[in-house]
Amino acid sequence: MSWALALLTSSLLAQTPPPVTSTVEVKLPFVSTLHVENDVLAKSDRFYSNGIRLEHSGEYDRCRDLALALGFPGSIEDRYPCGGSLAQNMYTPNRIVPNEGEEPWPNPDDRPYGGWLHAGLLFQYLHAAERPVDSSRLTLQATVGVTGPAAFAGETQRAWHSALNHIFGRTVAKLPIGWEKQLPTEPAFHLSVLREKTLLWSPYVDASWSAGAMLGTVFVNASLGATVRAGVLARPFGLAPIMPSVRRVKQAQGAAEGQPVEASAQPETPERIWEAYFFARGQARFVARNLFLDGTLFLPSVSVRKTPFVGDSEFGGAVRTGGFQLDLSMVFRSQEMAEPPNGRVSGHRFTQIQLSYLH
Repeated sequence: MSWALALLTSSLLAQTPPPVTSTVEVKLPFVSTLHVENDVLAKSDRFYSNGIRLEHSGEYDRCRDLALALGFPGSIEDRYPCGGSLAQNMYTPNRIVPNEGEEPWPNPDDRPYGGWLHAGLLFQYLHAAERPVDSSRLTLQATVGVTGPAAFAGETQRAWHSALNHIFGRTVAKLPIGWEKQLPTEPAFHLSVLREKTLLWSPYVDASWSAGAMLGTVFVNASLGATVRAGVLARPFGLAPIMPSVRRVKQAQGAAEGQPVEASAQPETPERIWEAYFFARGQARFVARNLFLDGTLFLPSVSVRKTPFVGDSEFGGAVRTGGFQLDLSMVFRSQEMAEPPNGRVSGHRFTQIQLSYLH
């Protein structure tokens, strides 16, 4: 009898299915960003004077459908966020107020006043490899906008400087003179592509390279760059949600029989929910066209001779926690004019502040 009971027990145990492991796709978070660049915080007010951009992107189903229709790979590690942006940029001469008795003004040998208001579409291809060092990112952007008085850059700068003076109760920012002589209004079209690839990855230090190009009525250039970060890191490329969004799920016994089972999906390697790091970035550009130096394309305007090679170096830090990320950095840019009116002015610097919400 005991022999028969043991045989029956072993038979039932043999028929019990083992835990089943499957994969569940988890979409990347939506990202909404406010990006501000301004040189008054760097104690200067010239050349590229201010930029502000609102951007939103997320992993919408139609973005992936479009990517697959265009022949992009369709594995679970290949993700396709897309979104849109609205931005304004302003450019000014070396000085925004004339010296006493200085005529003509603005100086025709100096960089002209110019504004650019534009809206754009963003498409990204993120290869979120299981090994972060194998990850990469491709960013495509198309923008349409307008330059000149219709961009309202002059009104924005005057209002911003007036607000600063009102807040601090003294003249901390000069009110610009000469915006009525800015580059004329004309339509502006722009395409850009940027490819980034991880070179080195660890939870405490990483490095990546980038190559890009811009083509349109505003900029025509090609670029190469590199970024190094050090700190407590969660993912390659900083804000980009690049880590593998695949969770390995162990289902309870009995799932193979078709019975409903609640399975707790947990990442095989949980991503750190916060990060803080310092970074250094460099970029070199070959510039074939810069509307804000070469002048407008369709209408006659003033222009100055540009230098074909421009370099940027950027140093800063970032912290992310609770769904928010704050980036703060200083950018140093080499001189973009071949013959600046003041030979003592070597280049330019401006501050970047970026606040992002991941949801």
